[in-house]
Amino acid sequence: MRGGPERVVLQDGAAAHLVCVPYAGGSARSFVRLARQLPDDWRITAAQPPAGSPAGAGLAALDGLRGLDGLARHYLRLLADDLAGAAGGPTLLLGHSLGAAVVHRMARLWPAGTADRVRLVLSAPPRPGAPTADLLALDDPALLAAATARGMLPDLGRGADFAIRFLLPDLRRDLAALAHGGWRADPVDAAVHVLGGTRDALFPPAAVARLATVLRARSSHLVEGGHLYVVEQPAATARALVEAAAHPQVPVRT
Repeated sequence: MRGGPERVVLQDGAAAHLVCVPYAGGSARSFVRLARQLPDDWRITAAQPPAGSPAGAGLAALDGLRGLDGLARHYLRLLADDLAGAAGGPTLLLGHSLGAAVVHRMARLWPAGTADRVRLVLSAPPRPGAPTADLLALDDPALLAAATARGMLPDLGRGADFAIRFLLPDLRRDLAALAHGGWRADPVDAAVHVLGGTRDALFPPAAVARLATVLRARSSHLVEGGHLYVVEQPAATARALVEAAAHPQVPVRT
């Protein structure tokens, strides 16, 4: 289980800077394999989510703000120095799954001028408008079965008891951020890149193309794999990120 919140520097470089926000149930360490596949001169920072909040309110109730707004404001504070654009190359803010919805909301809330130095990478985001209340209503065995069937949890080879004890509490806290109404994929004041998995049932290739059009994305990329390709296919994910970093930084003005 988590011990955050904190920033974890996975690689210290002076060129491009990749800043990572994890998926539901994930952590900063979820990006370790990806970091090993990226250029040695990149700086890579990942956010470790909080371990929870009082009275079972979960991650979605941070600082009295519920849902994505609470998460987005929290990460904007935690990652403020990373988003200042001090790297010698571009700064990419990567969010995977729930993290993609979070970084999209961060772009709606961040200070003026941030879009001139930071580009968004939305990786396998949730379906816009799809709430998670039905999943949260399930008991632990049913939630584990549903999350596993949808590819939302990594296969750690430790069995159901381990997953229920150590993975599901964080997954529930994170899914609470989208419990009511999900998220809206409105255009943002940022250069956007969209990634998706070729075998992702939650965010299939057709959804990648639609979202790229709605957000006027600078590029879109398909990575071979299911929903957690960022963990399971780190080399292919790294290639897509290098391509995104190579694009010129021309923010979209909304």
